[in-house]
Amino acid sequence: MKKVYLSIILSLLSFSLVACKAVEPKSENILSVPELTAREKAILGNSSEHSFLIDFSVDDTYKKMSVWVEKYEFGKLVEPEMGRMTTGIEKNGTIIFTTSKTDVDQKRSMFNVSIQNDDGTDTVTYPETIDEMDSSVWGSAGKLKINNTNKLALASICYSRGNEGIRSLSTDFYGDMKGHMDELKEYDVVYLLRSEFTK
Repeated sequence: MKKVYLSIILSLLSFSLVACKAVEPKSENILSVPELTAREKAILGNSSEHSFLIDFSVDDTYKKMSVWVEKYEFGKLVEPEMGRMTTGIEKNGTIIFTTSKTDVDQKRSMFNVSIQNDDGTDTVTYPETIDEMDSSVWGSAGKLKINNTNKLALASICYSRGNEGIRSLSTDFYGDMKGHMDELKEYDVVYLLRSEFTK
């Protein structure tokens, strides 16, 4: 029942974002974090533990995109392409990534990833067990250029058993992930939302 409720909320949020996007001209081939209304923030805050929304705008040469989550432990990739989803795209859309605790087991979180554009919304949901941690931080890229050679890091959730000096990944990490991989070693577990756009 909770899964159905969350799907309905994400769909309603997607439709409200589409209405906003229809009047805003956008540059082509970029990813950016939209400004949310107080109502949208409240909906996401009440229905999820972590939430990220990233708008994309591409030219006509881009036909498909993929999104997935990667899991790292102490900087080492342990789970590649969790929940990978590929869909056709046209021009503008939104990527929505949320996590929420399950009622049955507080160590278990539901990861939900959706891609919304003019063709509709594609969603993948899967459970993930997260051990007890002392602290967590999260963040996302502000604005990124899209090209068909990069697999971009869009958002992160980082967990640590110690809570001394924990901070979110740097903004430079999202622009140059390969050059800043050492940052991941500072955390026990990191989940990264990644994307790839293809022509």
